[in-house]
Amino acid sequence: MAKEKNNASFSNEVILEIIRNYSNDTIYFKDEQSRFIWNSRAHAAQFGINDPKEMVGKTDFDYFPKDFATRARKEELEIMETKNPLISNIEKLEKADGSVIWYSASKYPVFNDKGEVIGTWGISRNITALKTVEEELSRTNEKLKRLSQIDDLTGLFNRRYFYEMVEKTAYQYDRRRSPGEAEDPKNTFSLISLDIDHFKKINDEYGHSKGDDVLRLVAGILTSQCRKSDMVFRIDGDEFMMLLPDTPLKGAKVQAERVRAALSSSPIILDDNKPTLHLSASMGISSYSENSNVAELIRMADDRLYTSKNIGRNCVT
Repeated sequence: MAKEKNNASFSNEVILEIIRNYSNDTIYFKDEQSRFIWNSRAHAAQFGINDPKEMVGKTDFDYFPKDFATRARKEELEIMETKNPLISNIEKLEKADGSVIWYSASKYPVFNDKGEVIGTWGISRNITALKTVEEELSRTNEKLKRLSQIDDLTGLFNRRYFYEMVEKTAYQYDRRRSPGEAEDPKNTFSLISLDIDHFKKINDEYGHSKGDDVLRLVAGILTSQCRKSDMVFRIDGDEFMMLLPDTPLKGAKVQAERVRAALSSSPIILDDNKPTLHLSASMGISSYSENSNVAELIRMADDRLYTSKNIGRNCVT
């Protein structure tokens, strides 16, 4: 008997008051006009209202920005028409002071005893802290991804990313080729393989710190000679690669000569007591249309680079 008495004390009114006063989630009921008929204390508190009964008869337009309230009304009309709830919808509220609040909201139809829809009710949870953590994690992951692609010394893309990008580029060009049609000479890409001439001598004479300055200078020159679509990589030591999309061998030759001229016309003073240093580079170029795969493309560019070195340096092969 005592057990039945305890259960009986939990009337619907008592349960609603417990939910109203102690739920941390915002809970509300609305009529067919989207006017509030019942609100939890947490719901009222987000608007600085102590007594949730003050919200009865009001709508979202009384408390939220117009675009937010309009979207909510549209959702509620759809729920009442279809009788289907909207579950775990992520809502973004931009406040007048510039701050942003995120909610995870679910909305449901309210039925009378005849099964007719007479309004909606909803429950939402403030997930701003969670979204902040997610966004910070996303930024951190993006930064880590970026760092994994970048050479620390020069700021250029690194060796690992070079192999990734040349494979992706080759795949894209393979897909663009139309079987049975004449090959478009522009439907290819090229590589420029580049070494700084006599770089070991620079390191030996001026020290590795000054050698690093030379590498950074060369990186800047290579970047300045690029189109927006081109990519520059530091492969290792004083070895660089340039990836040139939509560029046949003839176009790569023109760009390589432009790079060579830019390097030759960029003297650098590494020691006030020594003559100005004039840089030069040896380069090899290759085009994807000349090769059957990426490995051959890279090998050909490197082989031609060493040809340039063997025939006197400061030239393009």
